[in-house]
Amino acid sequence: MVVVLEEQKPVVSPWEAALVIIVTFFVFLFIGAFLLFTVGEAPTLVVGELLILAVPLIYLLSKRINIKTYVKLNPNPKYLLIGLGCGALLLLLNIIVTNGLTAVLGQSQAVQQSNETISTLSGTSFGFAAVVASLSLAGICEEFAFRGFLQNSLFKSLHINPKYSKYSFAIAVVIAAGVFGLFHFDPQGVYTLSAFITGLALGGIYHKWNYTTSATAHASMNLMVLALVMFGF
Repeated sequence: MVVVLEEQKPVVSPWEAALVIIVTFFVFLFIGAFLLFTVGEAPTLVVGELLILAVPLIYLLSKRINIKTYVKLNPNPKYLLIGLGCGALLLLLNIIVTNGLTAVLGQSQAVQQSNETISTLSGTSFGFAAVVASLSLAGICEEFAFRGFLQNSLFKSLHINPKYSKYSFAIAVVIAAGVFGLFHFDPQGVYTLSAFITGLALGGIYHKWNYTTSATAHASMNLMVLALVMFGF
């Protein structure tokens, strides 16, 4: 008797993942712009990060997917500690890459404007709280969208396809990092390329450990950058 195995199908197809991220981009862009003109920069920084999380989360919930299992969420303290260590290494990588790109492409107005916004908002207690919340949420929300959802969905889909299984990790990490870079668009390229390279590192961290580690690494790196900006480095 011949047993025919049913072809395994991914929970989230690459096309579904791509559509969700495209919708996320437009939600982030248009609602973020509306909030910026109505409530100002500080609240927009916080809500903007939550918008990046919202669409993938709602989509996964609508498919009745176990979020914790799917994105590899594990709150074990050891992963938080590993994430903190990775965050320090990411900060060093970010400094080296940004300085190298600046030497080649010139000073980025996007990076300067971002640092000026952080410095200006941090002049008040409310603004400083918003900046800290936004940078912390960036680790939670962006890692959920770009690594826990997009990279993970692509990897799972490609890994069960014999044509792509050998390269599934590399393809998933590069695509997720590329999208992550585009969400940090900079006409001069410095911010975008820096985010892309950081995204590659975060993709490796996520794949080796889990979402808890990459989110902690991302958030801690951001807060270390804030400390450097505040101290004038």
